[in-house]
Amino acid sequence: MDFLFSELQQGLYEEFAQIGTIVAANVEKHDKDASFDFVAWRALSDAGLWQIPVPKELGGLGGSWQDCMVAIEGLASTANDIGFLISTLGHIGSLRVILSVGTDAQKERWLGALMQGDVAVTAMTEPTGGSDLARMQLSAHIVGDHWLLNGAKCHITNAPVAKLGMVAGRMPELGAKKDITLFFVETKQPQLKLGELEDNLGIRTSPTADMIFNDYPLDRENILGAPGNGLELLYDIIAFERALYGVIAAGAIEQMCSTSMERVEERYAFGKPLADNQYVQGRITDMKISSQQCRLMSYASLQGLDCGEKEASINCSITKFIAGETILSAAEHMVQLHGHLGFMNNDISRALRDAVGMRIAGGTSDIQRINIFNQLRRQYKDQRDGVHRDYHFILSELQKPDLDRFHAAISAA
Repeated sequence: MDFLFSELQQGLYEEFAQIGTIVAANVEKHDKDASFDFVAWRALSDAGLWQIPVPKELGGLGGSWQDCMVAIEGLASTANDIGFLISTLGHIGSLRVILSVGTDAQKERWLGALMQGDVAVTAMTEPTGGSDLARMQLSAHIVGDHWLLNGAKCHITNAPVAKLGMVAGRMPELGAKKDITLFFVETKQPQLKLGELEDNLGIRTSPTADMIFNDYPLDRENILGAPGNGLELLYDIIAFERALYGVIAAGAIEQMCSTSMERVEERYAFGKPLADNQYVQGRITDMKISSQQCRLMSYASLQGLDCGEKEASINCSITKFIAGETILSAAEHMVQLHGHLGFMNNDISRALRDAVGMRIAGGTSDIQRINIFNQLRRQYKDQRDGVHRDYHFILSELQKPDLDRFHAAISAA
């Protein structure tokens, strides 16, 4: 597995690292106002981030999802704004699903807007449960030759500023456990109301709100993929998003590490720089190790996902878990290394507030543990059942007098 950037990827990394400085320039204001940085978003879109994984025949740059991940890592290395980075995930989920299962008509209708930077949502969470997708209540009921969508999504990233995006719900006419379906909607419709802008502790530059649908009209073009096939599609989107959290954490932690190094080299105590103390060195090295862990897990997880590797979903959950845990630890190290300065209301303490949110967004660390364990349990049961099948096959062959069958059965097992 090659983790080195190609010449093209190195160029993407550097280009989007430059755009990250545009984000960083205004993050203090947007954090204070809980507002979205449309100027930086426009710069990001004009640079072609959303075009990278889109085939050239569809107006894109013909790159790969790994190329897109490299660009996001570059952005994360300088942006100093976890909220803005999480808003890119809300957008990119809709882009991925349109590219994956969108019809020609759906791509013609929405792909151009997504590539141009009309902000998108990927709306899954409901009041009945965050990561428990099976409990979704948002439903589309057929009325004549169309459907009416009713229900609510809550805490949706980008909802206050989005123009379109994917919404997960149900089509109850298909029957229980067969009805989860993905819809693609345009948000500026009278049948869709937004809740109040949420006043969050951190990640304040990524606006969130509830989305309330009241007889929102849908036609067949609003349905992504086959009706009732939404759960399978969601698993891909969620896994991909979890892999991306790793490069966001990697870039953010790398920036924290640089900021902390500057502090401990220039700050003196008892006649020597803080950097000479082993406990300080331990904090700094923990940060660097964490950044590399997140980065390598991200690319490995994405490769596994693209190749259909059997443990790809587990690895994506592990990536999200490591990202959430280590970015919080790194932010705490940075605060400690800055002493009282780190406790003031500034970029240092903001990083800690944002890191708390990063641990929750996209599925909490506890949820990732549940995901990992459940997948391990399924693997164990499949393996156990396979052993039992082999055992019974051998026994059945042993009951036959033919010695050749006996040897064949042993060899086959």
